[in-house]
Amino acid sequence: MGSKSMASGVTSVLCCPCRCIFCGLLSCILSVVACVLIVAGLVFLTLYLLFRPHLVHATAASADLANFTLTPRTWILRYNLTVAVALRNPNTRIAIRYAAVQADAYYQGQPFGHAALPEFFQDTGERTEVMAQFVGQHPLEGGVAAAAFRKEAIDHARFSLDVKVRAKMSLKVWAFTVPGPRPRIDCPLLIQRRNLTTGAASTEFQPTDCRVWF
Repeated sequence: MGSKSMASGVTSVLCCPCRCIFCGLLSCILSVVACVLIVAGLVFLTLYLLFRPHLVHATAASADLANFTLTPRTWILRYNLTVAVALRNPNTRIAIRYAAVQADAYYQGQPFGHAALPEFFQDTGERTEVMAQFVGQHPLEGGVAAAAFRKEAIDHARFSLDVKVRAKMSLKVWAFTVPGPRPRIDCPLLIQRRNLTTGAASTEFQPTDCRVWF
C-alpha cells in the first residue's frame, strides 16, 4: 500500500509540469489565433471603409439571333446567337481581373449553348465588352418548351432567352492582388430572330440590364 501511494505521488509530481506546459502552450496558441482573427477583421473593415467596393455593373449591350428554329417531332433546337455583355468596374481604387469566364445560354430554363470567353483585366472605372457566340443544335426536353417555342415563333418570332456569365475574380489594390468573389451574371433577353428569308430583324435589340450577385 505504501509503495503504491508513493509511486502514484511520484507520477502525479512528474505529470503536473507536463500538464502545465501543455495548458500553457494551448492557451498561447489560442491567444495567437484570436489575435490574428481580430487583426484580420480590423484590416478587412479598414479596407472596406477606405475603398468602399461596389458591385460590377453588367448590361447586355447588343444581341443577334441569326437562327433559332425547332425541328418538328424531334424537337431539335438549331441556334446561332451572339450576345455582347458590357461589364463596368464602378470602383475608383480597385482593379479587377476576370479568369475562367464562362457563358451559358438558356431557353425555357434549359441550357442549350456554352461558350468559353477570354480572360481580361479591368482597370478602375473601365468598361469592357465580352462577346459570347453560341452556334449549334440541342434537343429540347418536354412538350412545354416546344409549345412555348411555337407560341413565340408565331408572336413576331421574338424569343425569351437567358444568358448567364460566371467567372473567377481577383482584386488588385495598389500592388496587392487578393482573391475576390465569384460573380454570377444573369441577362434575361427578349430577342427577335432574323427573318428566315431576308436575313434581317425588323426590331432592333434594346440594351438590357443584367442581374449581378455573388
